[in-house]
Amino acid sequence: MSAGNWFETRRKAHDLRTKELTTSSTLTTYTVRTGGSTYEFIEDRVIEVTTTDGNDITITVPDGSYPGQRLLIVFIAEGNAETVTVAASTGSGGDSTMTSVGEYMSLEWIDGTTGWVAISESVAS
Repeated sequence: MSAGNWFETRRKAHDLRTKELTTSSTLTTYTVRTGGSTYEFIEDRVIEVTTTDGNDITITVPDGSYPGQRLLIVFIAEGNAETVTVAASTGSGGDSTMTSVGEYMSLEWIDGTTGWVAISESVAS
C-alpha cells in the first residue's frame, strides 16, 4: 500500500459523520454505515431524518464494529405524517418507530450476542 493510500485509509477509519436523510420517491430505505471495510471505513454517528413528500423511510442498523459504538437517530422535520422505522440486525434496542418531529433514539453496540441497546429514546413504539 502506498503512503497516500495508507493515509487516506486511516483518515476514513476515523470519519464519524452526520448523515442527513431526506425522503423522496427514490429514498425510502437507508442502511447505516457502521465502519469497517464493508462501509469504506465510514461510520455514521448521527442520522438526521427529514420527511417531505409522504414517503415513509426504513433505516436498517447492521451489526456494529466495536463494543461501545454509538448511534443517534433524530427525526428533524416532518412533511405529511410520515413514519421512520428503525430495525437493528442484532438486538431489539434498535427496533422502534418514530412518528413525530423531535423523537430520537440513542443506541450503543454491545457485542454480537446482545447487539444494539437503547441508551435513551423518545419514540412512538
